[in-house]
Amino acid sequence: MGFKLSERILVMPKSSKSSPLIVLTGPSTEMSEYEGSHIIPFAAGFSKPWFMPRFFLKKTFFKPVPSNSLEVQVAPLGLRRLEANLVKSGFRPEDIAVVHPDDLLRAVGPDTKVIGVSSKDPLGLGYVSLTYSSVLDLGEPINKLEFKRLMKDAKQAKQKHGAKIIVGGPGSWQLTRPEAKDLYDVDFIFIGEGDVSGPEIFWKLTRGEAVPKVVEGKQAGVSDISPIIRPTIYGAVEISRGCGRGCAFCSPTMLRRKIIPAEAIAREVELNVSCGQRDVLLVTEDIFMYGGKSSDFVPNSNAVRALFNSLTTVKGVESIQVTHANLAAISADKTLAGQVAETLNEKSKYSLQGKHVATVEVGIETGSPRLLKKHMAGKCKPFKPDEWPSIVLSSLSFMEDKDWVALATILVGLPGETDEDTELTIKLIENLRGMGLRTFLVPLIFVPLGTCSLREAASKSFNDLSEKQVDVFALAWEQNIKVWGPDFFKSPAYTSYWAKLGFKVATSLLYNLKYKRSDRWRKAIADRTMEALKQVV
Repeated sequence: MGFKLSERILVMPKSSKSSPLIVLTGPSTEMSEYEGSHIIPFAAGFSKPWFMPRFFLKKTFFKPVPSNSLEVQVAPLGLRRLEANLVKSGFRPEDIAVVHPDDLLRAVGPDTKVIGVSSKDPLGLGYVSLTYSSVLDLGEPINKLEFKRLMKDAKQAKQKHGAKIIVGGPGSWQLTRPEAKDLYDVDFIFIGEGDVSGPEIFWKLTRGEAVPKVVEGKQAGVSDISPIIRPTIYGAVEISRGCGRGCAFCSPTMLRRKIIPAEAIAREVELNVSCGQRDVLLVTEDIFMYGGKSSDFVPNSNAVRALFNSLTTVKGVESIQVTHANLAAISADKTLAGQVAETLNEKSKYSLQGKHVATVEVGIETGSPRLLKKHMAGKCKPFKPDEWPSIVLSSLSFMEDKDWVALATILVGLPGETDEDTELTIKLIENLRGMGLRTFLVPLIFVPLGTCSLREAASKSFNDLSEKQVDVFALAWEQNIKVWGPDFFKSPAYTSYWAKLGFKVATSLLYNLKYKRSDRWRKAIADRTMEALKQVV
């Protein structure tokens, strides 16, 4: 796939219509590259401080991706995949416009039949949003507020031009909840994979045919997944879809695992590079399950090596980042893990404590073998649940020896969790800290996602947590500030006198006006966090 194809798709021919037939968009928090950081976007799930205006956040936090006149130059992978599937089904490229939400009212016109919105977390009910808006207790999460703003504009465009609004994406299930029924003027909700059913629905909508209010997408085969035709945010390319380990709290385990051929992945990377997107983000639930067919989840080392060999030969690639890896898979084949770490380190743009490092997200989730066996027995395969704590420490330690540092999630409040289970998680964190590991720990409150097998379980908030569960949060953020804080405050945005002063004033105000007089759990975390910050700033 050469430059001519990408150029032809990027510079759309003029249409006889005054406005595109289909306009695709998403919240502002999903239409930003966050200065190239893969970690900062998590903060979009945090509460929006009442004293911080949106224009400031838009300028300093979720800066919009660049646009060619009206259409964005790069877009989220999900929207690009939908765009490609629509074109494959017979729509012309010029019938479709992918725009920043702040440009939605300019994009929608009299010829527009469908406004397609993709959202990861429209109501702030995802893990990060529900956890940290609850912990911070400063109001609604930023991503929820941005979705609300987008839907206000979508409603206005609908009323003016009569277009239908359909919402899809990983978080669309949230709009089927009873409390969301009358929140937004949404005509249709699309849940699941859109490769097969998406184009069918869009054709019906453009023709004015009947469509059910809630559409369940058919599971796609690999041949149904159309190659992207325009570049993605972060240079994201999908290398696999679905997981298969069966974790009850997670949505991708509900999907049959699909492996995208290496040659198709390389062509998408080439397209991104030809359009100036020289970073590569490999989207997967586990890099080590690429090409894997074993029911015991033993990595297919030949397939993983072949994938990286095909990517490293693409001219113009400057960095390669992987979204997720499984800790048990790392312990199952440390030779392969070492080779992957070496490649990623060579193509990484991150550094920590003066050393070049690669990063990846992993799931620790719990230090309790009992909880692991109950809710996520497949996570530890090919090992047994009783071995999980030692696997976690062994894999993280091995990774750090290769300068591959993990961002690790920990789930708090899983159904049936006891103080004994929480104590085992605390012990695991303390052992991790005692070993001097630099893992960035992200504790999350269990959320019954609408697309996971625990969707009927009771939801919790920070106020429902026990003292020991609160201690998990405090220990984790002490670790993060101690290890990652010095580098964060050495970054260009925070080295000036005024930036340092502003940070100190803001944290002092928040602490004294909010947390100093707050309930004892929030105050306990705030006290320990402030003490850690004092040692760093």
